[in-house]
Amino acid sequence: MSHKLLVIDDNKGCCDLYKFRFEHDGWEVRIAYSAEKALEIFKDEEYLPDTILLDVMLPRMQGDELLSILKNDSKTKDIKIVMLLAVNFSSDDENSFTKKADDCILKIDLKPNELVERVTKLVEG
Repeated sequence: MSHKLLVIDDNKGCCDLYKFRFEHDGWEVRIAYSAEKALEIFKDEEYLPDTILLDVMLPRMQGDELLSILKNDSKTKDIKIVMLLAVNFSSDDENSFTKKADDCILKIDLKPNELVERVTKLVEG
């Protein structure tokens, strides 16, 4: 069974890397370079991924705001969401992410193979 992944990140290089690595393991991957584009995908299409990789630092609407929107929407509330953190946040900020997200990963600690393994375990639970 193929899993579906939506990557929401404004960094094209990161998106290309995630797409390449997850597709190598048979995942279907879509990309949104902004929170607004991700919301358009959910509004205009019947696309529901199993998992979302969501960068915290996005232009205009931040990842934590999008996280709240997705977790409060009946259509998207059950999608597994992994927050991607570019920097260490204060413990209060990180706690707010971990309460709503299914996982949080610091990008600088990220190895592509480990990311795929971690996300696969999350989805297959």
